[in-house]
Amino acid sequence: MQNRIRMMRWASSLALAPAVLAASSLVVVACSDDKTESFDPTPDASDASVANLPEAAAPTPDGGADVVDSRAPFDPTDQKVACSGAKCVTQLVAGDHHFCARFDDGTVECWGGDDSGALGRGDDPEPASKRVAGLEQITQLSAAGSSTCALSSAGKVSCWGSNSHGQLGQPTDPIFDEERHATPLEVALPGAALRIDVGSGGACAVLASGTHCWGDDTYGQLARQAFGAIESPGPAELGGSPIARTAIGPMTGFALTTTGDLRSFGALSGYEGEQSGRISSISPDPIPATILAGVSSFSVSSHACAIANGVAHCWGRDGRGALCTGLPDPFEQKPRVAATTGVAYPQRITTSGNTTCARMTDGTVQCCGSDDQGQLGRGKAGEFSTFFVAASSFTEQAVDVASGLTTVCALVQDGTVACWGGNGAGELGQGTSDDSAHPTPVKVAF
Repeated sequence: MQNRIRMMRWASSLALAPAVLAASSLVVVACSDDKTESFDPTPDASDASVANLPEAAAPTPDGGADVVDSRAPFDPTDQKVACSGAKCVTQLVAGDHHFCARFDDGTVECWGGDDSGALGRGDDPEPASKRVAGLEQITQLSAAGSSTCALSSAGKVSCWGSNSHGQLGQPTDPIFDEERHATPLEVALPGAALRIDVGSGGACAVLASGTHCWGDDTYGQLARQAFGAIESPGPAELGGSPIARTAIGPMTGFALTTTGDLRSFGALSGYEGEQSGRISSISPDPIPATILAGVSSFSVSSHACAIANGVAHCWGRDGRGALCTGLPDPFEQKPRVAATTGVAYPQRITTSGNTTCARMTDGTVQCCGSDDQGQLGRGKAGEFSTFFVAASSFTEQAVDVASGLTTVCALVQDGTVACWGGNGAGELGQGTSDDSAHPTPVKVAF
């Protein structure tokens, strides 16, 4: 515990520039598949002198050198949805410009942008939330980019949307293409799947017999000894440990073991390996190696973040402060602590584009990164924040949070969904689109 406190204090203190340290007071604050709020005391974005500036300094996680962490132990357990309406969402996922919700009756609806058929409803491109054709008894969803996959109670996996990197898992040519795939296509697997995860570069299904992956294997990100092409589904060599979930990024793959070890493989150095979270003299390398232990939640997009033992860590390209470290560094090769504020722990984390958000153990939401569309949820759009701030305009109890490129949505405990940020493709779920910033949440119309 003492080591964790020292690490968080050290990471936060580095972010304080000398001029800021002399002029600023220190603020203490804190942020379910992979939001609620706390008041943000930073300057009001309406003040012309600060409206286009990033936050001055990162918050410290404690009040002084001798402070002892008296919080209860971190509990990563997901909070359950308590349905209160006729339509009740139990899972929420996000792509770049679309969102999908799984309901308690096993059906799925999607809304937002229909790039490559991302909404899964054939030739109907309306941004309003509508049911995905032919899906029933769905138990889990995953989305990334313009692709989405669904797992049924029978263990069958179906995917739709973009297939530019072979994300749809088709067994025959063309394995990848640039066509629209606007209705779900079943993925041929050697057995019933227990989980499905789709990423920007491919997808993996966890089976009782092992993990099978497909998609772009140019850099060994499918964990196969022979790599270099886009592949159909096949076994991944992940070191023998049972796998809980996976993520296939554009050039690096990740696998989380059931004991909480987060491992990376594929591109490990240079521009291609920016997401890898480790330094290696061998790159690409399809052999997994652990980069963090004690991980309960992680997310990979253009950058990556994970929650390990109740502490957020981020690495990769730091666009607009999306790594939440409070530091000016444009890039972090290895995971660095991203201190949240307040006494609650980060419990679920989501990344997309230049934004990162966390659902806190008290049901609040904290975000960092770009705020030009109001993604940080503070009631007024600003520039960006290099550290976590409370999404203070969200005042309900979140059980999970999902982020698109410019939009953030929270799954509320009562089974509704609240969204804020950009609505250029109808991501707010109102059935319309516009180019305005929306820094205050609105409820998705189901």
